Amino acid sequence: MSKPSTSGVTLPAWPDHDEWTIFCAAVDNYGDIGVCWRLARQLVHEHGLSVNLFVDDWEKTLSFLGRLDAGLLSQTQEQGVRLCHWHDAVDWQAELSGSSLVIEAFGCALPDTAITGMATKTGTGNAGPCWLNLEYLSAEPWVESYHRQSSLTSTALSKTFFFPGFTAATGGLLRECNLLAQHQHWQTDQRQTRAELLQALGINAQDLAEGWHSANLLVSLFAYTRPAGSRALSSWFAAMAEGGEPALCLVPAGDLLADVAGALGRTLIPSVGDVMTMGSLSVVVIPFLPMDDYDRLLSVCDLNLVRGEDSFVRAQWAAKPLVWHIYPQQDDAHRVKLDAFLARYGDTNGGADSREVLLEFNRFWNLDADCGKLWHDLRPQLPDLIHGARNWQQKLAELPDLASSLMQFYRNRP
Repeated sequence: MSKPSTSGVTLPAWPDHDEWTIFCAAVDNYGDIGVCWRLARQLVHEHGLSVNLFVDDWEKTLSFLGRLDAGLLSQTQEQGVRLCHWHDAVDWQAELSGSSLVIEAFGCALPDTAITGMATKTGTGNAGPCWLNLEYLSAEPWVESYHRQSSLTSTALSKTFFFPGFTAATGGLLRECNLLAQHQHWQTDQRQTRAELLQALGINAQDLAEGWHSANLLVSLFAYTRPAGSRALSSWFAAMAEGGEPALCLVPAGDLLADVAGALGRTLIPSVGDVMTMGSLSVVVIPFLPMDDYDRLLSVCDLNLVRGEDSFVRAQWAAKPLVWHIYPQQDDAHRVKLDAFLARYGDTNGGADSREVLLEFNRFWNLDADCGKLWHDLRPQLPDLIHGARNWQQKLAELPDLASSLMQFYRNRP
């Protein structure tokens, strides 16, 4: 799929149906905006809502959507979503006057004037907007107890905590209605889909390690940067390089490229289109892909290394084995969150031996430990793990998706 449409920037009048407003603070390299954008787009396309999406980092948001031509605007429209710059001069009372539901994504802290505007509307006897705090995703058991729980604020407005998750007692995961069918289509003839994708990315097989073709190992790498001298990345690259089978690793443009260069023993940071080979391994820098193209990439890889929340969820829907680089937190709190997910993910993921080596690779990757031996153990298990990843995908698909859960909550509100 091409980048979001850039045709026209005049905002039409919204049709006569429910209007929701989402607030997003773009904290980390497109992760939060990725989740909020997917949610807003799905609410418009599949549930017929009018959606306003306010984002504080306007430049990053426009870059994410491929809208570098709109830099002088404070609002625009993308695929039916009204996209707006969140800044101090916004008249929140006017902006929220038509909203029946307000989503505070990931505890981004609404402006005081926005909260006052909602309280004022409620105080006049009108039905004030429903106010939700959409929380970060976690597999920890405690989220089930806090999902859909309310809390009074200083203005006596009630705010409800809404947790995405992996069980029926949570809000589920973002999943568009046609997503699984799209993955099935891409994977029906995976070699052909791979060939088309690599061609679209301008990757020439002649530039890759000797003997690589579309049936060989293909992995995607999207991770957080680490302190200089990352052991996990360098040991994994070295293990792939010394393996007998040619391997191709695709890395999107971004901060990680400095780590990639270091792990390959290079002094210059590579650019989009650069091909670096080491033994049996080829590493290619690709553009930061539009969301639907990224879904296709995840779908045809043998293994996906992902990070944060958005790519983490999309990799699960791709039904391929994954390694999750979780966002590091103080006092290693993120390890509890990682282990909670691995416990659930491991329940359906392949046989006991293959499952354990995948979970151990996830742990070593997050510890920035030497992954070389683990990779040699993991590589032969990938075919079995693909069956397990498909079982996990189907288990998650039995649950309502996040957008539908939000709609059900909204319809059933007091």
